[in-house]
Amino acid sequence: MAADVSAHLTYLQWQPSYSHTRPYRNSQFIGRRRPNRKQQQADTNLVFRVADHPETIRDVRGLPRFDLDTNGFAYTRCGPPALTEAWMYSDPKKIENIFLPECEDILRREVEGADEVMIFDWKIRKRKSAKDRRRRNPNLQGFARQVHIDTLLTRDELGMPVMERIRNHLPPESRHLLSRRVRLINLWRPISGPIEDHPMAVCDRQTSDTSSLIETDMIRGEYTGTMLYPQYEPNGSCQWYYMSRQDVEDVLLFKGLDSEEGSVKYTPHTSFTPLKNPGSDSPPSRPRVSVEVRALVFSQPG
Repeated sequence: MAADVSAHLTYLQWQPSYSHTRPYRNSQFIGRRRPNRKQQQADTNLVFRVADHPETIRDVRGLPRFDLDTNGFAYTRCGPPALTEAWMYSDPKKIENIFLPECEDILRREVEGADEVMIFDWKIRKRKSAKDRRRRNPNLQGFARQVHIDTLLTRDELGMPVMERIRNHLPPESRHLLSRRVRLINLWRPISGPIEDHPMAVCDRQTSDTSSLIETDMIRGEYTGTMLYPQYEPNGSCQWYYMSRQDVEDVLLFKGLDSEEGSVKYTPHTSFTPLKNPGSDSPPSRPRVSVEVRALVFSQPG
């Protein structure tokens, strides 16, 4: 049975300083001590705010199927992942030989017209323990609690167009792929389910305002990428969706880039905490553990 919920989502809030200082976050030193801190730039100038009014997040169960090119996201049913525990993802051989090929097969099957798939990033999302924080595993991260849109993370100079960034980092024998359609697809699924703790919400891209996007530099050591942050739209035009009790066989695909004109380009998304109904006494939810990959999918232009 469908279970629509409400939640207060968190958005980047426009600051007057952004008109002359580009928004940024230096993740290399977030939460860590660094030398001469007072003489260096702050870790971030991003200011987030929880929306004053709750937003309805509709359950996709029982609704017509969503489409990557029309809505920017789609849910699909797949076999459960072969790696069933978070600790299994610390084995590079298992990642290379089991996990990534499994994800590639899903993308080839589910993304229409996929000719070539190049996975370039993956991570586990879970609530970090003190031990996890000490280890500083770049492939283990907490939940993304702000509405955002992922893009590429590269060494290229700031302001360089995304397609040029892709060209610079493709192997020489693969650069001909840029003459085709290029899509950046995020694949997201639970490792242990069903998901009740910090589920994922996605926005129907047809209902969001592109003029509200704030482009932000994301700095991680020598790498710099770009994150897009939508601003809160008080008119309630954004339509949000999630899958209630999303289980290990339920895979969410959503866009971060599409080079084809006339197609949806990207999908705002965020984890969220549903508001409890007054007087409800629900048991504590099972801690979420999920896995995601980002891949470039190449195909012939439509």
